[in-house]
Amino acid sequence: MTNDDRHPYLPATPGDSRSPCPALNTLANHGYLPHDGRSISPSQLVAAIRQVYGLSWAFATLLAYGGAAKCGHADGLSLKLDLHDLAKHNVIEHDGSLVHDDTATGQTFAPTTVDHHLLRQLLDTSDSTHLSLRDLCRAQVRRQAASRPLDSLPSYVSKGELDLIYQVFGVTRGSERGSGSPAEGEELVVPKAFLEEWLGHERLPEGWDGPLREIGLVALVEHVKQISNLETEIKSSGKSGL
Repeated sequence: MTNDDRHPYLPATPGDSRSPCPALNTLANHGYLPHDGRSISPSQLVAAIRQVYGLSWAFATLLAYGGAAKCGHADGLSLKLDLHDLAKHNVIEHDGSLVHDDTATGQTFAPTTVDHHLLRQLLDTSDSTHLSLRDLCRAQVRRQAASRPLDSLPSYVSKGELDLIYQVFGVTRGSERGSGSPAEGEELVVPKAFLEEWLGHERLPEGWDGPLREIGLVALVEHVKQISNLETEIKSSGKSGL
């Protein structure tokens, strides 16, 4: 179990470094990463991401070392990262985030605080207690239509981020948690309560015990293709709520 008394939730305080990434901010708020969010090594990132979010070693290593190489800084002979380094605009961060404002013109760093109007817009995409993958895609299409156009790489990254939300917090349909691994190809849904707590408060959701299965890079690439097709279909049908 990753959401337990050994890692209590302590929200960020003034002076703590935080990013536009709720996944990493949450890890710092629960002590899986240094709470101040500073001088984090790629190996610390790999360990925390794997423990809490269930990414494969190869995938977690790619994200951690890639992010540190692009946004981090040298500390002697070591590579280190402050979480706020990840807010450098258009390096990894991009406009059109589901729950963060776009970077203001001329600014070097993106906002790191959640826009609760955007969060509510995301949650209101469906009338049920869950969001399906199609709901998530509809929300992303609507949000990005109201933002500056994304180049191909940030657009791909945004689809990967959406898939991670779906895989990490998805549960079997008709169950708040599900039992065991889902059947091959079984559709998952994401409880809104999980997203409200994780995105809105950067806190591990109550009742969430981790992803249902390990999340690997190959599967993510396949899922990004599926998301791309869904978003193209949604745009063509005009049913994104634009």
